[in-house]
Amino acid sequence: MLRTTDLAEALTLAERLLSVAFWYDSDGCYVSAWAHNDDVLRRLTEASPEADVRWYGEGWVGFPAMVTWGVTSFPQGREALGIWADITRCYILWHNMKWPAVPELGLDEEYKYAELQVACNSHTIHCEEWAPEHTVFIHARPGHDERAAWLAAQVDAQVVGPPEFGW
Repeated sequence: MLRTTDLAEALTLAERLLSVAFWYDSDGCYVSAWAHNDDVLRRLTEASPEADVRWYGEGWVGFPAMVTWGVTSFPQGREALGIWADITRCYILWHNMKWPAVPELGLDEEYKYAELQVACNSHTIHCEEWAPEHTVFIHARPGHDERAAWLAAQVDAQVVGPPEFGW
C-alpha cells in the first residue's frame, strides 16, 4: 500500500488504517524479526527482554531464530519497531481486528483475513530480503483486492503493488 524510507510515515498510515477498522484489539499485535547471528539476537533481546525466541535451525536449535514480542498499545509498538528497525528487518502485525463491510462492493465485514502490517527494511511480508524502504500491507481475503483499494481510499492512499501471497 505504501513504500517509504520514513518509518514515521508508514506508522502514521497504519494508525489511520486502524481507525477505519470496524474493530481491533490493541493486544492483538506483535513485533517480529529474524535473527541470523548472535549479535542481532543479543541486540533484539536487550532492547525487548520480554521477547520470545524460537529457534528454527537444524533440529530446532541454532540460527535462524524468530524473535517476537507482543505489544499492547500503538505507542509501544511504534517504539519497539523503531528500535528493532535499526537492528534488522522486522515487522509489526495487527491481527485481531475486523475490516468493515463494504456493501457497494458486495463485501461483508472481514475478521479471518483482516490484518495490517508494517514491514521494516523490506518489500515482503516475510522480510526475506533487505530493502531501503518500509512497506505497509493490508491483509484481506484472497481475491478481495477491491477491499484493499477501498481501505486505501479511506485514508487518501492507494495500492502500490500487486497482491502478495500471505501466511
